[in-house]
Amino acid sequence: MAARHGEAEGLVLLSDWDKSGRLGRDKRPGYDALWQAIETGRATSIYSYSMSRIARSVSELTRLFETCQGRNIPVRLEADVVDTSTASGRMTATILASVAAFEADVAGERMKAAMQAKAARGERIGTKAFYGDKPGEDADAVLAAFREAGSYNGAARLLNEWGIKCRSSQRGWWASSVGHIVRRLDPSMIGKTEQGVKAGKADFTLARLLHCGTCTTTLTGKRDRITPANPTGRVRYSCHCFAVPHPRTGISETLIMPAIIAEIAHLRTPSQMATTEGDSAERAALEARRLNVLDMREAGQIDRAECDRRLAALTDALTKLDSRRVVLAVPPVSEVDWSKPPAVLNAFLRAMFERIDLDPETMQPLPDGFAWTVPEWRA
Repeated sequence: MAARHGEAEGLVLLSDWDKSGRLGRDKRPGYDALWQAIETGRATSIYSYSMSRIARSVSELTRLFETCQGRNIPVRLEADVVDTSTASGRMTATILASVAAFEADVAGERMKAAMQAKAARGERIGTKAFYGDKPGEDADAVLAAFREAGSYNGAARLLNEWGIKCRSSQRGWWASSVGHIVRRLDPSMIGKTEQGVKAGKADFTLARLLHCGTCTTTLTGKRDRITPANPTGRVRYSCHCFAVPHPRTGISETLIMPAIIAEIAHLRTPSQMATTEGDSAERAALEARRLNVLDMREAGQIDRAECDRRLAALTDALTKLDSRRVVLAVPPVSEVDWSKPPAVLNAFLRAMFERIDLDPETMQPLPDGFAWTVPEWRA
């Protein structure tokens, strides 16, 4: 096409394979490159097989044609026999743009209607194979495990013990995998289930602190339903990794808190610890060292890996300095109010400890399982 108009030299080929013409510039690299060439004045003509290959939006095509017309850039289409360098070509382009948008709308409506008809007939929508369709996958075993255990977590544990193959996880079955299969195959088996809270949230006093003694996974907190007999709702922390057998998977907060409070009693009170008078000078020194490391990296005296290692050490020192200020601001341990909201107590405990490792058998803290943020804080 370009050769017929004497413009074969310097031709640039742009394409967006497997991308719909309805998408905008941000999702079509080739179309975005075309607009950049137009806007920077590098484009002298535009050639395309058909209008639908450029765009399927009337407003987008109109904007393109108007921009090209203002810059004297002709748009020439092979299949549609359009050349916007002429008046008749511009009129034809406008009409065809409306037709292209109409065809796209009709195709979308037909696809939607076809999917609704399949759903009404109970047919599968999509081509992804469900669990149980491939050799070696036993969906009946998943349902049997759920019937026996009565919960997703319990079923996942049983399936791992039975050695049933799981498609999506190398670490074995998880509650979410069991839930997807049960909901698809037999929704009548599902009753109301209580949802826990992810371990990363601070909705519980010991969130992000307790680590399973069997697999080192962070325990997840869950609060029981509030009842007259249980007005506050019992909190329990559990490990949800069932890839390996666990002697025990969880513990109640009321059973583990005495050990936590006993360990906190070893915290040196502010009167026994250094005051904050030297904190400002120490922080200034650490900041100066950090700037010095960045200067050395910029000057080429150290490589990036060494720079990152030194900066990580300095960041850790600054974090511990901030944590020390938190500790010095609290009252004596004997006066700590353990009835405060969980989020407040969690912030206090996480300033004390980096993690708490539990015994696999008892789920109680190990004698050396408390990782203090600053070991010197423990008397």
